[in-house]
Parts: sequence; C-alpha cells; structure tokens
Amino acid sequence: MKEEILEPVIGDDSEIVVAGKDMFGAVFSEKAKLISLSRDEFSFSLFRPVSEDAALQVNFHPNTSEDAFWVKGRIVKVRIRLDGMQTVGVKIVNSSIH
Repeated sequence: MKEEILEPVIGDDSEIVVAGKDMFGAVFSEKAKLISLSRDEFSFSLFRPVSEDAALQVNFHPNTSEDAFWVKGRIVKVRIRLDGMQTVGVKIVNSSIH
C-alpha cells in the first residue's frame, strides 16, 4: 500500500512568510496573515511598512524549508489600516511552487 503525501492547504487566514526590503531599505523577513489568494495576485496583512512597486518573496508554507514554496512578487497596492497594520496587494512575478 502506497502512502499518500498530503500537501498543506493554502487558504484565507493562512500564515505566510514575507521577505524583502521595507520602505526604508531595511531587509526583513517576517510572518504575515494571508487575506486573499487568486491565481496571479494575493494580499496579506503586515506590520512592516512597505511601499508600492517593491519586490517581495513569499513562502506560502512557512513550516517547510524547501525552496520549492517561494514566490516572487511585486507590491501593487498598500492600504494603511486603523489597527496599525497594512493590507498589501502583490502581483506574482515568478513562482517556483511545483
């Protein structure tokens, strides 16, 4: 009997890891909460201040250290929220998920 390997499910409220440079040019890597996900865009909430048109890398499976789960994207929208966080919209530029 062959063992079935289950892929982790990605959905709204999933925890992701976001890495890149913030609006001040400082390199960062931190956990964020996924808000929405479509085929070529996604959004998440983040405390770190970032700016539009910045490049990011996102790992949708933060408990896995494999490179296969990193996605490169470009920030297309940043909305500041009243709770001190930002909602960040990202367009996927390159995906290595397989």
